[in-house]
Amino acid sequence: MMVAIGEPAPAVPAPSDGDAKNPGFEVTPTEVKMPGVTINRATKEVRIDAEVCLTSGILEYVICRPDTFEHESIFTTNAKPELIHAALLLCGLKPTPQLRGMHALWCEKAVKQAQSRVKIEVEWEEKGVYKRVNLTSLLRNRQDLIVDAGAAESEKKSKEPQVQDAWVFAGSFLHTNKETGKQFYAANSSGILVGIWPNPSTVIQYGLASGDPYKGKHQGLEINEERVPKVGTKVKLVFSRHARSTKKADGKK
Repeated sequence: MMVAIGEPAPAVPAPSDGDAKNPGFEVTPTEVKMPGVTINRATKEVRIDAEVCLTSGILEYVICRPDTFEHESIFTTNAKPELIHAALLLCGLKPTPQLRGMHALWCEKAVKQAQSRVKIEVEWEEKGVYKRVNLTSLLRNRQDLIVDAGAAESEKKSKEPQVQDAWVFAGSFLHTNKETGKQFYAANSSGILVGIWPNPSTVIQYGLASGDPYKGKHQGLEINEERVPKVGTKVKLVFSRHARSTKKADGKK
């Protein structure tokens, strides 16, 4: 049962046979719950459980399903991509679908779509200390990281470019099986929830072209090894609507 965030919660009927076959769906005055996905009705935040699977290296994706792209993602989650898509819709976001073969053009359009911009944060506990950080702080921009090898460490860090907060709800797509004629949500099959490398099946896509990391050491994005918790760390991933800003995604007014 779907309910728009901000509306009063309807009376919840007694479980039916259909409900019994789909456990985990629940609407309360404070939350909307789906299997592995929880929406806070007041803050319009979507939360899912995840786990750190990689702490160094080049990234093509950021969040994926188990047994898919753990070698080039930071987190894995069992949350079903189509349910995260539904949760984002309930929070008032609207997808801006990717344009096949025209990634630069899509980026130019997508980052301007306020209704599609997503903020992603990571929560975890480390040595008894609660942490909540923006996902971008766990990434490093390789594209412009050209610093004199002889420079002092403080100077290197001051020149390190920041990863812009430019996540876009792309929404994946419905794929039709040619043999059966049945449709399925592409991200459920690919397992990609949040991506950097352009892939039309991704639910949430990075909205700035960062270059091909395999074509140069100063292209693409990589893991910020100093900030990512160790492999196996349990985290909460928090998705919400990105706040409006007076600055563009590239940092220019």
